[in-house]
Amino acid sequence: MQQRKILLRAAQILKAAMLAYRETVYDVDLTKIEYRDGVLYLHQNQRSVSSQSKRGPFPYHITDNLEHKEAALVKSQSTAAIALLGPLTRKLLRGVPLKIETMVINIGRPRVPTRLVPGPDVHGGPHAVLKIGRIENNETWIINTTGCQYGFRDVLVPFVKYFHDNECRILSGPRIYDTCETDDLDYLSTLHVFNKTKVQRQDMRLERLTRHHFAVFIYMSVHDDFLVGSGADYKRKFDRFVNGLKTHMVDSIRKAGGDFEDSEDD
Repeated sequence: MQQRKILLRAAQILKAAMLAYRETVYDVDLTKIEYRDGVLYLHQNQRSVSSQSKRGPFPYHITDNLEHKEAALVKSQSTAAIALLGPLTRKLLRGVPLKIETMVINIGRPRVPTRLVPGPDVHGGPHAVLKIGRIENNETWIINTTGCQYGFRDVLVPFVKYFHDNECRILSGPRIYDTCETDDLDYLSTLHVFNKTKVQRQDMRLERLTRHHFAVFIYMSVHDDFLVGSGADYKRKFDRFVNGLKTHMVDSIRKAGGDFEDSEDD
């Protein structure tokens, strides 16, 4: 039971960290959120590949619905979350006898699908999650930190239940979860389609820098006793962590200033 509690708390922290990160470096020019006919539509001003993304705080005036806000924050972010949260996951669960893997799945039955308007939007596309095996008793769980975009509220769900309820199928994996915070960017930087223009390279450089700031906070703030303690103690640590992460990200981005500028010529 104690190990299961640790796992649940870790999953909650991972989801909260991803949401806090996106709240401070949101890069969608969102204009309206509309729920209609069982679908959540995210209306945006779509930018061209020659226009730099507008990064900054999430536009809180768009909605006061927490579930809609969280869905917008993590739309199309599952691969980024797997990379970003790698060091934090290993730090939180260090010493716990678990097998931690990542896998890419297709979700056949979302509760509330989220769509970008206009696209691009990949309906039924790949979605990255964590597969957690408890070595001592043969339990297997799914941690899905970006499931809000499908209307999923629970971040930790038994493997069999998750696959059955959501009609999932495996697209790739599972494989050992050993990623660092920029692994997906390292891969994207090798693809010409993501590096054709100066603006694309600037955006990737900015994302890499903000993720390094995130990793610094994790290194400095998460300690071995982070997930232990009474419910009240954990709640205090949880709130302090989320608020501290948001403040750190905002301050780091502001202080970086000119580091975000790319002086290279096309």
